[in-house]
Amino acid sequence: MATQGIVTSYFGLIDNATGQLIKGADGLSDTGIYEADGHQDATAEGATQIQIQNLGTAPTLQYSNNKAKRSTKARSYPTAEFTMLDLGFEAKQKLLGKIQTTSKGFVDGEKEAHVAAITVTQTLDKQHKIYYAFANGTMIEGNKTLGTNTNNGTDSNDVMTLTTMNPVVDTQFGGEPYQVASDLVDGFTLDALMAETFPGYSKPTDGTTGQ
Repeated sequence: MATQGIVTSYFGLIDNATGQLIKGADGLSDTGIYEADGHQDATAEGATQIQIQNLGTAPTLQYSNNKAKRSTKARSYPTAEFTMLDLGFEAKQKLLGKIQTTSKGFVDGEKEAHVAAITVTQTLDKQHKIYYAFANGTMIEGNKTLGTNTNNGTDSNDVMTLTTMNPVVDTQFGGEPYQVASDLVDGFTLDALMAETFPGYSKPTDGTTGQ
């Protein structure tokens, strides 16, 4: 169905051996969840565009007697390109799998970070939300273009691409790399989706879904 806008996005680092959400100093927050919707060092935080590709893959047709009689179903592994108006500096480095040096800079780590994510849009009437949830993937940052200020400021926003793969735990998402959900469906709750997308997630006592 048609959707409108971007409501918010949630990110979490997951353990590549267990699939569990990483919390605390090694994660993105005390709860493990990072909602890209305004933090102290990134008050304008949020996505301006999320381009999701390869949600479906065309089958390969097989022929006999001059006719297409069978097909092989290819598995889809979407990519999600996030263009961010702003994003917390340290959270970004962790999402990219970078590690800190002795001078407190960041370099590529030997191991890639595994990321789970949920991005949220809404129906045209703004009464319901649509969720794209990704169980496991890795993020990269491509090019970065800086421009001089003139009489106007020249911003350079972050662009990062999440490449999905199968969940660490086979039973998660039925073994598929992503799922789509909505509060249009009876019985749906965001808490249940968060718990399935980020194994080990616990709803904070203040009633929010993340930090």
